[in-house]
Amino acid sequence: MTHCPKCPSETLVESKCLGNLLLDHCPACGGIWFDKGELEALLSQSQGQVSTDFNLLTPKPAGCECPRCRKKMPRGGLVNPLLLVDKCPDCGGVWLDHNELDLLKKLLGLTGGPSSGEPVQRPPAAPALPALPARRFRLLPLASIALGSIGLFYQVRNYLKVIEKPSPMRFFIVSVICILLFSYGLFSLLQRVSPGSSDKN
Repeated sequence: MTHCPKCPSETLVESKCLGNLLLDHCPACGGIWFDKGELEALLSQSQGQVSTDFNLLTPKPAGCECPRCRKKMPRGGLVNPLLLVDKCPDCGGVWLDHNELDLLKKLLGLTGGPSSGEPVQRPPAAPALPALPARRFRLLPLASIALGSIGLFYQVRNYLKVIEKPSPMRFFIVSVICILLFSYGLFSLLQRVSPGSSDKN
């Protein structure tokens, strides 16, 4: 998987975006990556004399990574010092930003052939997954009633013990919690089974 040198979050898409050559392009910024020899092959489809000297003029370190070998690519003039492009010194690949191919053809005096101004199509998006139906927690009222009932049973049982009676404050707090759980569960259950309830099935 290769990433765009200018848009690190974008993955280069391989397609016949220009002519009949299979090239890697960025669907976000429109830049195109040419492996060694691909730029010459593309320019040969135009009318005119194609230059064979694609060495950078006054190259300077730019910091962009080569999408192939992940090494820093110097930036310099291609054919003309005004046309600044990124070229990998190891694999020989060239990165052209959007519309730089057209500028290169003008500098070389070439006409016709594929143009970088042609719209680059994004790959079709993956179909969206169907939304999952929302789950209804119908067991929650029954669980609340059960917990409240069990809690109240143990509270009364512990209070009636002659030995090791719980402290009044603790008994009161736990009893209130159990009563609230029981009341909430009973109220919710009555709402669900009452006529006209939206959850009635």
